[in-house]
Amino acid sequence: MSTRLTPAFWLDALLHSFSQILFQSHRGCGALILLAIGLESITALLGSLLGWGGALLGARLIRADSTMTRAGYYGFNGALVGLALNLLLGLSWFGAAAIVAFSALSAPLVQLQIRRWRIPPYTSAFVLLSWCAWLLAPMQELLPIVAIAEVAIPDTAPYTTVGAMTLLQWIAVPVRGLGQVFFLGSVPAGLLILAALALSAPRNALWGFGGALLGTLVASLCSALADTQLYSPHAITAGLFGYNGALAALALLQRFPRQPVVIAAGVVLATMLQPLFGIIGLQAFTAPFVLACWLIVILANILRPQTRTHLAP
Repeated sequence: MSTRLTPAFWLDALLHSFSQILFQSHRGCGALILLAIGLESITALLGSLLGWGGALLGARLIRADSTMTRAGYYGFNGALVGLALNLLLGLSWFGAAAIVAFSALSAPLVQLQIRRWRIPPYTSAFVLLSWCAWLLAPMQELLPIVAIAEVAIPDTAPYTTVGAMTLLQWIAVPVRGLGQVFFLGSVPAGLLILAALALSAPRNALWGFGGALLGTLVASLCSALADTQLYSPHAITAGLFGYNGALAALALLQRFPRQPVVIAAGVVLATMLQPLFGIIGLQAFTAPFVLACWLIVILANILRPQTRTHLAP
């Protein structure tokens, strides 16, 4: 694959960066993800593109490997930072500058992780940088009083209780969960994300949907048994307990393709970890899935030390 900085190089870097958010390396997948974001919100699309551009600027400044840049490994965390900061700060001049600055920092962080870590970094750079922005924003009186998790719940999200949902409504919830990976809460956006996975490989779409569905079922069970707002029915029906499960399934599928029990365990663990971040006063973002997958990969390395860890982000 050529690494010359041609228009084709930048197009590949763009499309692969967005597909790598779902751990895919497919141009069509990335194009459908961009379409889903753009149809849902133009400002979200602009924010994600600013984040991607900032990440690639950072990659150029640290002289990152061009092949990996083209494959999207240096762009996807920045794109997620752009989406999160667009919700946190809006797309003002200050918000745009913050997106570029924080996303540019993702490149050296990703490079450090790839070179030094024996476990996949996943979206940890996005989580760390978004936490920094979220914690610093109140100092400038820029952060809305409402939490980002609440912002990510669309106005059209159903208020139907989990136990009263119909089969069609149950199917819609994990679809929303796929969209919530990109802070998109509508069913059409989720369907486009599902189509993006299917375009890459039908198996990926099944695991992505299955992970979101299992996460939703676990959260619903916890809500019913514990009667706690840690698993809010409104958040469940909006898909907020589906996206970490979907990401865990897709990430572990790359590492354990023939071990569905391990993948399911990662989904359940990610879902159980998610409310803990609210307890300690942090936005969860994709941290639950990252921690769950790290624990499983580390355990696998301990039990099978001869197995080399797959280092794809």
